[in-house]
Amino acid sequence: MEAVSSALFGYSYILYPTIKQGLYLELAALESGIIKKQELSNTRVQTSRVNTTENNLINVLKLKEYTLQRIERLTEERMEISRLIDKLANPLERSVLRLFYLNVLDAWQVAEEIDKSKTAVYIIRQKAIEHLANVG
Repeated sequence: MEAVSSALFGYSYILYPTIKQGLYLELAALESGIIKKQELSNTRVQTSRVNTTENNLINVLKLKEYTLQRIERLTEERMEISRLIDKLANPLERSVLRLFYLNVLDAWQVAEEIDKSKTAVYIIRQKAIEHLANVG
C-alpha cells in the first residue's frame, strides 16, 4: 500500500499540466531561436578557430531533445497512473483518484465535483489506495 500511495502522492506534485505546458513553451522558444537573423555591421570580420554558431546550434538541439524526452517521460508516467487507477472496480474511487492525481484538484474541489464532503473524499481516496494495493 505504501508503494501505491507514494507513487500517487509523488505524481500529484509533478503538476503534470503545468510542467508539460511549460516544457512546450520552452520547446517553442528553443525552436524560434535556432536560426537567428543575420545582422550587417561595419566592423571587420574576425577569424576564429571556434565555430560558435555551430556550437550554439548543437547545444540548442541537445536541449530540445532533452526537453522532448522530459515531455515523453511525463506522458508515460501519466499513462501509468491512469492504467493503475483503471484497475479499480468502484467508479467513485476511480473518479476521486483521477480528480486528485490526474486533474490535480484539491480536496475541496474534488468534494464539489462529486457532491460529497471533504471528509468523505479523503475516506474514499484512502479506501481506493488500499484497494489498489490489493489489486496491484
